[in-house]
Amino acid sequence: MKHVILIGFKSVGKSLVGENLAVALDRPFIDSDIVLENLYAEGREARLSCREIMRVEGEEFFRALEHEALKKVLAETAQTIVAVGGGAPLQEKNAELFKSHQTVHLTAPKSVVYERIIVNGWPAFFPREVDPYVSFQKIWEERLPSYERLATITIENNAPVDDTVNKLIISLNSESV
Repeated sequence: MKHVILIGFKSVGKSLVGENLAVALDRPFIDSDIVLENLYAEGREARLSCREIMRVEGEEFFRALEHEALKKVLAETAQTIVAVGGGAPLQEKNAELFKSHQTVHLTAPKSVVYERIIVNGWPAFFPREVDPYVSFQKIWEERLPSYERLATITIENNAPVDDTVNKLIISLNSESV
């Protein structure tokens, strides 16, 4: 059963586009970050955001939990629209999970993405000792090849969400033919 997996940098609009795409295609929507946060909360008194989990537990713990969340999500039997965290595709074991699904690289202009990120505060994956824009540029360039390698479709999200969803539906339909 093929899921549609939305990959891309933080704040390109994976969740918003995913939610709208799910409505348009009458499919469930799952944000893997929510599943990750729920897995983390199991057996704990505190519920933390992904940003907080990364900060408190470290990247190695976070990536292992992220992989478990993705396995859980992709085991769903219904064809689902799935938004994944920006770093998930970088892990080879996650990339393997994506291969049998329709993987969409959602992108947006770099300057727009940076502004969206910074408005929410300094991300946990930006080193504190480096200028935030320099960190952003470096991480963007490091991640882009993985996104491009895994994607069967690339869609730029630089228009109203309905337009992006319509472009995506057309691409998904032409890919399935």
